[in-house]
Amino acid sequence: MVSREIPVISHRLVDPSFGTGALKITPAHDRTDWQIGKENGLETINVIGPDGKMTEQTGKYKGLATLEARKRIVAELKNLDLLEKTEEYEHQISLCDRCQTPIEPQISTQWFVKMEKLAKPAIKAVKKKKIRIFPERYKKTYLEWLDNIEDWCISRQLWWGHRLPIWLCQTANEIKNIDNDYVVSTTKPKQCPFCGHCEMKQSEDVLDTWFSSALWPFATLGWPQKTEDLKEYYPTSLLSTARDIIYLWVARMVFSGMEFLKKIPFKDVYIHATILNLEGRRMSKSLGTGIDPLELIDRYGADATRFGLMLQTNRDQQAIRFDERSILAARNFVNKLWNVSRFIKMQTEDVAAGKFKPLTLADKWILSRLNHVIKSIGKKIENYEFGEATKELYEFVWHELADWYLEISKMQINDSELKENTGRILNFISQTCLRLSHPFLPFVTEEINVSCCQPEMLIISSWPKAKKRLVDPQAEKTFTEIKTLIMEIRNWKMERKVPLKQETEYRIKEENKNLLTENRLKGLVETITKTKLIL
Repeated sequence: MVSREIPVISHRLVDPSFGTGALKITPAHDRTDWQIGKENGLETINVIGPDGKMTEQTGKYKGLATLEARKRIVAELKNLDLLEKTEEYEHQISLCDRCQTPIEPQISTQWFVKMEKLAKPAIKAVKKKKIRIFPERYKKTYLEWLDNIEDWCISRQLWWGHRLPIWLCQTANEIKNIDNDYVVSTTKPKQCPFCGHCEMKQSEDVLDTWFSSALWPFATLGWPQKTEDLKEYYPTSLLSTARDIIYLWVARMVFSGMEFLKKIPFKDVYIHATILNLEGRRMSKSLGTGIDPLELIDRYGADATRFGLMLQTNRDQQAIRFDERSILAARNFVNKLWNVSRFIKMQTEDVAAGKFKPLTLADKWILSRLNHVIKSIGKKIENYEFGEATKELYEFVWHELADWYLEISKMQINDSELKENTGRILNFISQTCLRLSHPFLPFVTEEINVSCCQPEMLIISSWPKAKKRLVDPQAEKTFTEIKTLIMEIRNWKMERKVPLKQETEYRIKEENKNLLTENRLKGLVETITKTKLIL
């Protein structure tokens, strides 16, 4: 075609089972081909210019668009009787994100940062746990990239961004040796150190977006000046981000901070889940798969939307298939919290503040369970396990406090000997639950707190402390057995279609007789189940 001799080589990267087992190599237009060409000393020939048209290296095809040139070459091979056959096959090709046209790679002059020296302290910081990544399994993604790091191409040929601080010598001819004829400077040199007379020109390339973004933890605080903000807020405590930019952004912020300020930029990295739609597709406005959170907030409230999202997250931060039913469940939980708080306020309006004691089995059980919940939720928040924390809070408030203790407390409030103490326990549990809920439901809990006439805002109140003296494993075990018995009686009634509130008789199994007599709980079970127990 252009009277150029083509050498024939063999190489490990060529798959002999694909097609003819032979293929052309274009070192100037493909990364793998460039590697093969470098190893075999092949000439690097640019056949496609920056305008997308064939260069003078292509002879008679010069000026043609790539697709047109290919068509002509195929036609000419056919005319010369050199075309054996054509066949269709599938292959991968890079497309532009914006216009979806094929990308034609090119050899060009770019600027790189040597990474080996920068990567080492960033690796050490995570391995020595100076920086912690949650969930921990994402630490592997971070370390794998840094352990296999390549030099970083930081130049981009875009019209926007931070321009490279590179100043080039402008002589009568084009720069002959770009490796030597440039100056790195944040300000324009007054005189060219190479020719001594030209006005140096700044490179038109801009920095890679992630290079600029990597400076964010300290550039936003006034760096390179030693500002008060930089002194006060660097390093920060937490970075919250998505898993798909762990090496694009997180790792680069770490080694940039350690290079320029000799300190880690943050202590914890929290990788949050990606939210997909119910079909598992990414949320996108253009595809119509997105959900407007403002609409959810209008429908259910800000707190319910927040709480419902957290209910869907899991410990491993896998992608969430968003289900609006979880927001509805969260709204119902918010209503339940309101109702519980309102009930407790009504029941305890004439109860004086003071100390309390766990007098009954129900008191001992609920306070012991609350103690566990305080410790567990606190630990989960420290470990950024917000989904697990919200689920545990939901279960305690709804299925332990509301379903069981509140029902029993109605009986205890009517007992003159237990009324004062039960009221104080209820107030203590109510205030503790509001504090535990506050990080997840900040607006609603503050409103409830005000309605309960509490003098201190929750946002400035102390986090609940677990009290070891309230832990009672035996009470938890016994009450769980009582709950099981009560559920058994209720199920027995439902199976026989007996209304739950209808008085009836139930013969107790032998293994449950001691449970009732030793703990004097026969009356409690009979009252709750509306059933006369026969021992």
